[in-house]
Amino acid sequence: MLLLWLKKLKSYPGFKLFTHHSLKKIEKDKSLFFDFKGQEVKVDPSKNMAVLFSLGGGSWSKTGSDGLWTDLFSNLGLKMAPFQSMNSGFETDWSPHFKKKVNWSPLKNIKLSFKDHSVRGELIFTPYGLEGGPLYELSALVRDSREKAQVLLDFFPDLSQKEVLSKIHKPRGKNSLSNHLRKKLKLSGLAFSLLKERTSKEEFKDLDLLGQKLKALPLDLLRPRPMEESISTSGGIHFDNLDNSLMIKKMPGFYVAGEMLDWEAPTGGYLLQGCFSTAYKASQSILSFLDN
Repeated sequence: MLLLWLKKLKSYPGFKLFTHHSLKKIEKDKSLFFDFKGQEVKVDPSKNMAVLFSLGGGSWSKTGSDGLWTDLFSNLGLKMAPFQSMNSGFETDWSPHFKKKVNWSPLKNIKLSFKDHSVRGELIFTPYGLEGGPLYELSALVRDSREKAQVLLDFFPDLSQKEVLSKIHKPRGKNSLSNHLRKKLKLSGLAFSLLKERTSKEEFKDLDLLGQKLKALPLDLLRPRPMEESISTSGGIHFDNLDNSLMIKKMPGFYVAGEMLDWEAPTGGYLLQGCFSTAYKASQSILSFLDN
């Protein structure tokens, strides 16, 4: 798809594509300085020049997403929000015994809650903590809590507390507790190990308390994983710097779009759609600017 668009763009009069150019400096007179294989290339400003900056985050720098552009805009006196991990995993303090049982193992169809927010999906257990869609969607709230955060895990979001208790109170016979829970609730081995990891011996012996934990198991989250591993990053250029056309107020003709405008979105389609939408808005604004 990208190649088709590039081929289409090349048919426009005056269009040129410059690869291997890295933006190194922006002057207040709107001069742009690039590095091209060790050589400095200067683009002088002109009266009808328009520039669109497509901004990326600071995660996965090995792919080129290093976020170094923030220094260029800070030097222009623009208000910036620092980068933070977004859509990220979190670390917790598993016991050595539990760590041996997890190897990016999933728990499917669970519900994760933080304060008054809940998300259903699949949670991934890792030796350092947790990953997965429900946690990513809650990650900004957890990150901004400014303290060790506690989320609640519901193993059976389709069952009420009463239904869970009814099932685990059925006669057990000679079955072990793990077999009893597996047969009555289809509780997986990983879920059983997690239950033992986060309950006391007294709670584990009390079926009523155990039933409560199956619907709301506390998990302490210590810190987000490093930003380098995050799916995306929050922070970037404050909207205060921009007018409604996404043009930088201090620098007419300079427009910005993409992930690192200071906004956040859940991972996946929402994030991509936000990038596409700001790019469309900025490009339409540029056409109006050039027509005037």
